[in-house]
Amino acid sequence: MHPTSTVALRLLASLTLGFSAVHAQQPVTTRGDAVAMLLNEWFINGTAAGLKAITYENRDGQHSPLNAALYPQLQVHQAAAGEAGAATQVRPHPTLGNCSMASGAEQLGCLPRLYMMDPGGHRFLAQQYLSNNLFIYPEHQDHDIGANGIGGYGDLLPVNTPALLISQGSSFTDQPFLQALLSTTAAFPPETQKLLIAKRMLCPTLQSVFRRSNKMVQTPEDYFTGKAHPVVFDDTQIDEEKMVRIAHEMTPEKIPPVVIMQSLEETKIEAGKNYFEHTGPYPWQLADTPASIARILRGNEAEHGMLISLEKTLNPVKGPLQMRAALLQGDPRFVSIESTPGKPVMRIRVRWQPPVINSTGIRSHRIDIGFFADNGASISAPAILSFYMLPNEMHFYDEQGRVSEIHYQTHNPDFGLPASDTDPRWIKVLLAFSLKDTNLRGRLLDQLLTPAERGGLQKLYLVLKPQSEALAAAERDEKRKDEAAKLRAQRGEAIRAALNTRLENTTGLTARQTIEKVLNAIANFHPFYLGSQRELDALASASSKATAVADVRAELHRLIMQGVLVEQASGQIDTMSPPDKLSLGERHMLRGLNLTLLSQVLFPDVLERSTAPAYVSPRLTTPKQWRDVYRYDPDSGQRLGWIRYAKARIANFDAEGRLLPDGPKGKSIPVIYLKDENGTLTWQPQAEPAPVSPK
Repeated sequence: MHPTSTVALRLLASLTLGFSAVHAQQPVTTRGDAVAMLLNEWFINGTAAGLKAITYENRDGQHSPLNAALYPQLQVHQAAAGEAGAATQVRPHPTLGNCSMASGAEQLGCLPRLYMMDPGGHRFLAQQYLSNNLFIYPEHQDHDIGANGIGGYGDLLPVNTPALLISQGSSFTDQPFLQALLSTTAAFPPETQKLLIAKRMLCPTLQSVFRRSNKMVQTPEDYFTGKAHPVVFDDTQIDEEKMVRIAHEMTPEKIPPVVIMQSLEETKIEAGKNYFEHTGPYPWQLADTPASIARILRGNEAEHGMLISLEKTLNPVKGPLQMRAALLQGDPRFVSIESTPGKPVMRIRVRWQPPVINSTGIRSHRIDIGFFADNGASISAPAILSFYMLPNEMHFYDEQGRVSEIHYQTHNPDFGLPASDTDPRWIKVLLAFSLKDTNLRGRLLDQLLTPAERGGLQKLYLVLKPQSEALAAAERDEKRKDEAAKLRAQRGEAIRAALNTRLENTTGLTARQTIEKVLNAIANFHPFYLGSQRELDALASASSKATAVADVRAELHRLIMQGVLVEQASGQIDTMSPPDKLSLGERHMLRGLNLTLLSQVLFPDVLERSTAPAYVSPRLTTPKQWRDVYRYDPDSGQRLGWIRYAKARIANFDAEGRLLPDGPKGKSIPVIYLKDENGTLTWQPQAEPAPVSPK
C-alpha cells in the first residue's frame, strides 16, 4: 500500500474511533489539508512535538478567534473581564495570539503602532519576544497605498521589529499567520521544541523559519533583503508547508542563533539646537531593546552615526558565529555599514533621505537595517535597526553634504492618481490625457505628449470604454448581479493590463509611466503659476472642485509666510529669490503648489488628492509652520546658525539655537518653545533670571 494511503487510514481511524485507539494522545489538528496530514503523521511517529505545551490567546473579544477545535492539543487562555486589546502582560507559558482591533489612522492607529510610539512599548515587546510570547495584529489603515487618507496613508509604522507580526489588511487577516505559526511550532521535533521553550528562543526561531519560508525569498541572498523582512506581511506570501518541513528537520543542533544588539556609541542631538519640540513626550530614541533599536531622524546633523554591538548574541550551537548586516529598506547612497574584522560590532552611518516607494507601491519614510547571525547550521531572524523620517519634514543638503535647509510643514507628495491599478477612475484618466483641447490643459498635453503617446492612451481608453458600458448595463439589472460581478472583475484586470501596456512607437514607457511623466513635468515647472496666474485663477474659479480657489490660496499663503513667494500690491505673485537662484528647498515648495494646481485646477475631474500638509502622527511631533535655512562660514565651513522663515518674517539663530534679534553679529538670547492656541509650535525669548540682591 502507498505510504500516503497508510497515513490517511491511520488518521481516519484516529478521528472516527478516538485517537486513543491508535495513540495515547489526540491529533495535532483535525484539519484535512496536506500540512495537517504531515503534522499528524509526524506526531504519530514521535518526530513532532505537537501543541500540548502551547497556549492560544485571543484579545479581541472573540471578534477574530482561532477555531481552537481544530487543534485538540492546544491550551486556550480564558480571558478575564476587560482583557482585550494590545497585550499588556508577558505570559509565563509559550503563547501565540492575535487581536483584530485597531482605530483609525488619525486616531491611535493599529495596535503595533501603539506600541511603537513609546519606548516602554518596545521594552514590553522585547520581553514578550524573549519569553516565548508572539502576537499577530492587522495593520488596518497604517500600511496602504495613498496619502493623507486618499486611498490610504502610506506606511505610518515608525519601526520594523521582529517582536510581533503585522498582517496586511484588517480584521481576520491575522488568521493565516496564526495557523502557520501553530503548525510550525507543532512540527518541531520534541527535543527541539522543549529546548526552544526552556531557552526562551521559540519566537526568534519561529520568525527565522517564517521569514526564510516567505514566497518572496527565491534565493539564499533574498533572505538578506527587504523581500523577507517587510514591516507588514501579506498572507499570500506564506508557505506553510515549507515552514513545517524546515521546523521538522530542525534538530537541536540546527537551532538558529538569536541576535542580541546594543548601542555602544551614537551621535548626540539636543533639543533647541538640533531639533525643536514642545516639552513633553517626543522622544527621538524610540527603541533600545535587544531585538529592535529605533531612532527618529529629527535632527539637523549632517549624518547620524551609531556603533552597534552584537557581542551578546545567543548561540545554542557550539562554534563560531558569522555576523552580517544588510540594508532592508532605504536608499543605499545614504547608508554606510562598516564591520570591524574579528569583532562583533558594526558602525552605521545614515543620512536623512526622502521617502521610498516599496515593492507594494506604498510610500515609506523608514530606513531598516537587519543584523543576522549564522552558526553554520541555521541563520537567525534579524534584529532590526530603524530610522524614521517624519513625513511632514524635508531636509536638503549642499554639495559638501551639509544640511542646507529643513522644512517642517512639507506638502503631500501624492499626485492623486487612483491607488489601485484596477480602479475604474483610470479610464477617466486615460480619456483626460488623450483628449485634445485649446485650454491650458490641452496646450500643456500638446507640449508634453507626442502624437503617438496620445494616440496610444486613446486606444487603451477605447478598449476599456465598452467594458464599462457593459458593466453599467448589467449593474442596472437586478437579475444580472452575478454577471455584473464577473464583468467587474474582468474590467479590473483589463485596466491593470492597460496601465502596464507599453505604448507603440514611443520611448517604451507604459501607459501609467507616460501619465506620471506628464504630471512630473508640470509639477517640476517651478514658474508655472507665476507665468499663468490669470488663466489658472480663472480655471480654479470654474473648477469642479468647490474648494479649488481656497486650496490654491492656502498653498500660496503658506509659501508667502515661509518666504518663498511674495504678493505684490497688484496681486501678482513672484518668487522672493530670482528664478535662477531658487534653492532646492524653494523648488520643492513650488512643486507642492503645482501639485495642488494639478489636482484642483488642471485635472480636478480625475485626480483626488488631499491638499493638506503631509500627515504625521501628533504623538511624534508638534506642527511647525516654518523653514530653516542654514548658514556656514565660507572659509572654515563651520556652522554659524540658521535663518528661520515664519509668518512672512525672518529670525536669525546662532549654531547653539539662541535667537539673534539684532542680526547674525548681535547679542544672542536663549529661547523656549511653546504651543500656541492652534496647537502649533512657536518660540519666544527666554526671560533672563532677575538679579539677586545681596542681603
